Amino acid sequence: MTPPSGPQEPAASGARATGGRLVGSHHGDAAGPMLMCVAALHGNEPSGVEALRRVFERLAADRPRFAGDLVGLSGNLEALARDDRFIDEDLNRVWQKARVAAILASLRSGDGAAMPMVGSAELGEQRALLGSIRDFVREARGPVYVLDLHTTSSESAPFSTLGDTLQNRALALDLPIPVVLGLEEQIDGAMLQYFDRLGWRGIGVEGGSHRSPASVVAHEAAVWILLSALGILDPDDVPDLSGQRRLLARAAVGLPRVVDVRYRHAIAPADEFAMEPGFRNFQRIHRGQRLGHDVAGPVLAPESGLIFMPLYQKQGDDGFFIVRRVRPVWLGISRWLRSHGLADRATWIPGVLPHPDREDAVILAPWATNRAVIGILHLLGFNVRRETGRVVMVRRVETTVSGGPLDLLG
Repeated sequence: MTPPSGPQEPAASGARATGGRLVGSHHGDAAGPMLMCVAALHGNEPSGVEALRRVFERLAADRPRFAGDLVGLSGNLEALARDDRFIDEDLNRVWQKARVAAILASLRSGDGAAMPMVGSAELGEQRALLGSIRDFVREARGPVYVLDLHTTSSESAPFSTLGDTLQNRALALDLPIPVVLGLEEQIDGAMLQYFDRLGWRGIGVEGGSHRSPASVVAHEAAVWILLSALGILDPDDVPDLSGQRRLLARAAVGLPRVVDVRYRHAIAPADEFAMEPGFRNFQRIHRGQRLGHDVAGPVLAPESGLIFMPLYQKQGDDGFFIVRRVRPVWLGISRWLRSHGLADRATWIPGVLPHPDREDAVILAPWATNRAVIGILHLLGFNVRRETGRVVMVRRVETTVSGGPLDLLG
């Protein structure tokens, strides 16, 4: 296992592009935010690594004024070397609080042997990745932002995903690509979910299909645009900033600005699920349309909408999602409700009860687990988290935490 690479001295200007866990780092003379970029959490998604290398090479050549820090890390090195999504378990599904806490404890003690490896390559990868993140964050001189770079198995325009906090929305809307809300409710243990709990701002950017050169270009554009949006890099020092924005905007022509996940088709290996060929991300589908097949027969769309992330690879437990457009008025209503503290009055809604153990959560009565009630709670900033025998909704963290050691924050 490759040991985590430590940070470069943040007071020193200049960029460094490397191999291994650390793709590169660039630290300005002036203090400012830290943009932490993670690529290749899935080993068959190398686009983000190549995009980051290009950014670091350009920074090293141009040496622009820089206020803050940029760090690029690779996630699953072993899977990346094999061109597989993962070896033993999906590295973007293993960021549960207890597991991360155990890894951080082993890092504090310096005893890697104390971690029960149970044959999982990804546990070792996660420990090394967390060690690298911790080392860099300890040197942060401002708020920490996380950019998680991915690609899809189907043809797709670039889009962003996020935990739906107001702070994450603002970051995502800096990029002229579709924003996908609600994905974090459909999957468990994603890396960005963990960092959301720390109060860090973070988004994921899916650049396009796995092997498309356009995905590398889209990822590179996203990094440059965010460096400018965060004030780390002066807009005049970004290579053709308007061109970078036009590139992403052209790829998103005709697509909705914001969508919300309505349905997830979960699969297991025993299902032998196969997607029907030819579906593209955000393609319109109709209720009852055949989307795939499995051992039980045809798989039909349960409702009309836009198909999202249809599965065209062997590994993965998401067959497809269905999303719908979100009108701008609802985003404005949601922003107003949250900024005026209406989430504190969520239990005024019929069927919404206080959680006995958590101040940041509510429980839904069985008769209140419908789209109307859940939709109102979404507007207030709650997301679904199921507990045994009941539906719980937890309020998302809206406060940005400045950079500090993960040991203390986790």
